[in-house]
Amino acid sequence: MSQHNGVISKEEEALYDRQIRLWGMEAQSRLRNCSILFIGVKTVTLEACKNLVLGGVGRLSIYDPQPITQLDLETQYYFNESHIDQPKDKVLAERLAVLNPLVDIRAISSLDDVAGVDLVVSIGQQTTGEWRQKGVKSILADSFGLFGYIFVDCLDAHEYIEEGRTKDAKTGESEVVRSSKVATYKSFEESVKVKVAGGNAQRLARKYSPLVFVCQALATMDERVQAEGELAVSQFIRDALERRELPQGFVGDELLERVQASWGTEFVPSAAVVGGTLAQEVLKIITLKDMPANNWFTYDGLVSEGITCML
Repeated sequence: MSQHNGVISKEEEALYDRQIRLWGMEAQSRLRNCSILFIGVKTVTLEACKNLVLGGVGRLSIYDPQPITQLDLETQYYFNESHIDQPKDKVLAERLAVLNPLVDIRAISSLDDVAGVDLVVSIGQQTTGEWRQKGVKSILADSFGLFGYIFVDCLDAHEYIEEGRTKDAKTGESEVVRSSKVATYKSFEESVKVKVAGGNAQRLARKYSPLVFVCQALATMDERVQAEGELAVSQFIRDALERRELPQGFVGDELLERVQASWGTEFVPSAAVVGGTLAQEVLKIITLKDMPANNWFTYDGLVSEGITCML
């Protein structure tokens, strides 16, 4: 378990040597002394948490008391038959601890006990607004079938460091130049109501992926609609897109049919891509190295395409 005294030990310095060379001791120290909460355990959770634990995050809390089922064993490779009926968060915390004993990993019993959390990652859970009100940065993400999305909310002002290279006028040698930047982020509630201007569908497609509007609709859908089945989900998406007043034909029927067929399923290769990207965005937020995605990332596994756009 980590001892959060703000100092990287010699053991940690040796273990994380390669990444310290990449992003520096200061960034590793920020990662070492942060606290991250994941809400919801799916395949994308496993992928992201694995990367963060190996990277040396200070504390990782996981909340999902739902019992492991036989269906979970098909996609969530950290679980096996002996784990059936046990809480997802408890088992995942135990399995992740094997990867890096220097990280403080715990399953929490309630979301009331989250004092000191620096970042909340909600997997398929609509909780970003709640955390913004508390002044906590948050990410909403999910992966279903061949698709996935990530929404980043770093509040009204996120400071980060941007690195570039320039040549010294006298010596002609290249040197690293660091500059401080500030990025502003919309809340989830604001983002999903943005009306985009853009004339025809072809012009709008140069700026936005049609998939992002579909994912926005899915991210606002409650469990009641999901429980009603595929037709209800399809109608919910179409109604949500109609309210956005998008150009006719911008979101095609083929895409909607593929999304509808994928919803409620998990495909490990696509979840691995989304989970890896999710871990990357978490690292950016915590280490302050480079600007995190602002504010949507979507992934379509059929064409192996990940797109970031601002809404």
